[in-house]
Amino acid sequence: MYNGATGVNAMHTVSVVIPLHDNEGIVEACLREVGGVLARLQGEWFADYEIVFVDDGSTDGTLRRLLALCGHDPRVKVVELDANYGQHAALCAGFEAASGDVIVTLDSDLQVPPDQIPRLLERIGEGHDLVGGVRVGRRDPLLGRVLPSRLFNAIAGRMTGTRLRDWGCPAVAIRTPLAKQILRYGEMRRFLKPLGVRLARSVAEIEVAHRPRIGGRSGYGVQDLFELALDFVTNFSRRPFQKVSLAGTALFALGVLGGILYLVLRFGLGAPPGVRAQALVFLAVVVGLQLMILGFLGEFIIRIYRRQNELPFYTVRAVHTARGD
Repeated sequence: MYNGATGVNAMHTVSVVIPLHDNEGIVEACLREVGGVLARLQGEWFADYEIVFVDDGSTDGTLRRLLALCGHDPRVKVVELDANYGQHAALCAGFEAASGDVIVTLDSDLQVPPDQIPRLLERIGEGHDLVGGVRVGRRDPLLGRVLPSRLFNAIAGRMTGTRLRDWGCPAVAIRTPLAKQILRYGEMRRFLKPLGVRLARSVAEIEVAHRPRIGGRSGYGVQDLFELALDFVTNFSRRPFQKVSLAGTALFALGVLGGILYLVLRFGLGAPPGVRAQALVFLAVVVGLQLMILGFLGEFIIRIYRRQNELPFYTVRAVHTARGD
């Protein structure tokens, strides 16, 4: 578990990480709004800041526009990925490149406006390691985004045992040592907030404003959210396998007890034979054993998978700064 410094004074520098994919039309507006907010906060909230844009394999002019901005602003850093790896991989690449004491994540469409950043930093300054936003008055389609998001919130809460109100909110503030620790967790890195919640010493949530996107379109459809939820269940948590094993053990024990009771009644008290009772006892024992074995196999498989999977989560082609690094 991460143990780090607390207090506003620990925030000497702040890094804002923003992933982009085919968003050339909103690059300048995004930098203008985020940069304006950070410039106003500088001095009072932190000594310095940087904005880390991560180009997630864009095929339009997004990277070209980012590099032009980077060349004129020393506080802008551009991480160029060599393919489209998805939002979570892009955020991890941004974490790796960030140099601030605290990292704030935002989506490029800025549906959570940058003026919410000081509220996130305020809770970090109170001693929390991770602060997540809770979107109030969401401006997303009910069926396409809101309901699937609520379903994922329920699944994530059950899997992690932590009841956050909004697991999918893009506005998050996290202390950099904790963010760097997350990067060491292989495939589990794809679930940044659940993993951060698991590793953090103290977690908080705040309600944040939500508005229509400044441009672009959502990278998540209903199918994408469903696949994310399924991936979360199978990769992040071993609880499904543990519950299968527990259910199998309980059913097997019930079958054994039922069998003992049947034998006592049949041979001890002379009760007549019961075909249905025999069948139920047999089914309980056999199905219970099968569930136990399935759960144990699932545990072994997921452990082997986590030990053997060494595929890169993403590949960084280059990191661009005004200095030409």
